[in-house]
Amino acid sequence: MPVRAIGAARRSRRLLACAAGWASLALAALAPAALASDLVITITGVHSSSGNVVVALFNKPDGFPDGDFSIMHVTVKATTAPIVVSFDNLKPGAYAVGAYHDENGNRCFDTTWIGFPDEGYALSNGIRAVFSRPTFQEAAFAVNGDRTRVALQIRY
Repeated sequence: MPVRAIGAARRSRRLLACAAGWASLALAALAPAALASDLVITITGVHSSSGNVVVALFNKPDGFPDGDFSIMHVTVKATTAPIVVSFDNLKPGAYAVGAYHDENGNRCFDTTWIGFPDEGYALSNGIRAVFSRPTFQEAAFAVNGDRTRVALQIRY
């Protein structure tokens, strides 16, 4: 089968269409990176340097605030100085954060025999559990810019 010749004008249009296609593909590949946000959490109020501080990030109500259901978590050495933790390249949306001071280093959030917290903790928006389990909706905040900052105050 013979190859059909294409006129110069038609060839230019095809090259432009191809270039435009590659450019839009490149922009689409970069778009998620442009929409990604960083979350910077500053934790204060840790009363000793014993053990670790565990920080958990949630993006849905299921399992909140149980760290086993977090989408990401990080453990850092406890210190009485402010602790800064960052979760990078997050999709825009609603998130909640919880942190606790695992002072005895047993990798568990210890509670009393009736279920009250036995270790210092903090939740985003300053939520404290009093008579009921805190909800994701109470602790949720928006991540939708280049960088979102949240402050947590550990209380015992």
